[in-house]
Amino acid sequence: MKKVIYLIAIFSPFLFGSCNDDFLERAPLDEISEPEFWLTTGDLELYATAFYQDLPGWQGVSVGSSPSPDNGTDLSMGTTGGGRLYGTGSIPTVATTALWGWTKVRKANYFISNVSKVTGTQTDINQYTGEAYFFRAYYYFDLLQKYGDLPIYKEYFGSLDTDELYKARDPRNEVADFILADLDLAISLLKAKSALTTPRINKEAAQLLKATVALYEGTWEKYHAGTAFGVTGSTGTTYLQQAADASSALIAGNTRSLSASYGDLFNQTTLATNTEIILWRQYDFLGLGSSFGNALQLSWPNASSYTRFAMRSYLCTDGQPISTSPLYQGDLSLTKIETNRDPRLAATVMVPGDIVTIAANGTITYFVKPTITGTYASVGGYESQKYRRPQVDVTTGSQSRDVSKIIMRYAEALLIYAEAKAELGTITQSDLDISINKLRARVGMPSMNLASITNDVNWPQYGYTLTPILQEIRRERTVELMNEGFRLDDLMRWAAHSLLIGQNVKGAYYETGWTTGQNKDTDNYLDPYQKSYPGGFDFNPDRDYLLAIPSTELILNTNLTQNPGW
Repeated sequence: MKKVIYLIAIFSPFLFGSCNDDFLERAPLDEISEPEFWLTTGDLELYATAFYQDLPGWQGVSVGSSPSPDNGTDLSMGTTGGGRLYGTGSIPTVATTALWGWTKVRKANYFISNVSKVTGTQTDINQYTGEAYFFRAYYYFDLLQKYGDLPIYKEYFGSLDTDELYKARDPRNEVADFILADLDLAISLLKAKSALTTPRINKEAAQLLKATVALYEGTWEKYHAGTAFGVTGSTGTTYLQQAADASSALIAGNTRSLSASYGDLFNQTTLATNTEIILWRQYDFLGLGSSFGNALQLSWPNASSYTRFAMRSYLCTDGQPISTSPLYQGDLSLTKIETNRDPRLAATVMVPGDIVTIAANGTITYFVKPTITGTYASVGGYESQKYRRPQVDVTTGSQSRDVSKIIMRYAEALLIYAEAKAELGTITQSDLDISINKLRARVGMPSMNLASITNDVNWPQYGYTLTPILQEIRRERTVELMNEGFRLDDLMRWAAHSLLIGQNVKGAYYETGWTTGQNKDTDNYLDPYQKSYPGGFDFNPDRDYLLAIPSTELILNTNLTQNPGW
């Protein structure tokens, strides 16, 4: 019982970034009496397991729907619109767990500061220590993406340590180095996924996170160079090389491989034996209660729609873009949109004839047309096939609440490797063959040939020149990771405001027989934000690449400085 009480105490939601009097009067956590803790590897496991609640998951069943992960970007839209890319941000008053929140970092530092007290099998101690370093890096990376420069806290400290409490922000490149150093430690300590008997953070996850962080910082510094968001004197090359090396090490380790089916990855209730999955989250609505289920399968079309831009990004089956391929059938009808297209499109969007539900008695209902009005409407008409599990559970009488959440998969490493090598200007056909072309081969698409990339007049215009190979690698990343929550971060690190400003997302071509009264543009495509956001994305490139630090924090700690433009 003392251990339970103790863990409640250390996980209480207070922020060491909020330097108010109430906080300063608290007893430091390291003064809590703990005679029965930090003794065994079981204590480490118990503490480390609490980190896992911070991994992303589906929204709970009580909310009615789970919005698509890329909503608010140029790939996916919700029923109401808005979000960071629409310039709707403001300066918050006070810090919270989600806004300039440091509780999670503090939690990891407390573990790291106490782990040396434990005795037990060294491999187990190493595993849980590696998890702590992984999560500290994970938490810092989230803060880096939101705020840029950050105070670096390498150790746990008490509430009276004013030097640390009122610390200034360290430059973002130093923060990135700190994160990558933590991940190097994690890689050296963690067990391989195959060596773990239960699903936990593993060596491959740390390798992938390192590659992700390095690619993010490398491209950020390259494309934000010369702006208020850049790093003086850096073009990101060092980080891009680390991204290439980390992803290469994961590929060369040969412990993961692509799953045979792209579409089947996203509608499973367990991914325990899937060779592509590195990290995932399982749900058990019936066994563990409603808070352990998800709503994504309960309310279709789940208040989300893909955009026309997203649908037009897919190549035709001859490997050519829709602007040049004679196979393209146009997008004036949902019945033709998948014809002669990259099979990943069919695994992503619903068209007439697709299965909606399979009842316990075998009765099948089929998709006829999109729901473009109502609370959970697919306002753009492009409903998601991805994540849709049609089988009805006998015990609940509805579609499964237990669809697994993928957090990390091997395909990401292949995409990172190709992008990093292309950004460095060192990519070869062999590099493409072990990365992008593996993804294409899985779905039966022609290989990408470095020497013969077709010029596409519809390539996105980022406001700067990209080589054809980088354009196509970015396309590949877009379609492979469609609706998996990567798009906002990609747009931020690519400094892609020229692609957004003044543009509005459009939906499907409005077909005869669909619900009347919907906003349409002059070409008859659904235009759901025509009235609410007539000017489209209102992203401010001098401000919105980073979030604002809460105003109270700047008052409490005068060593902090606000982000540009706020």
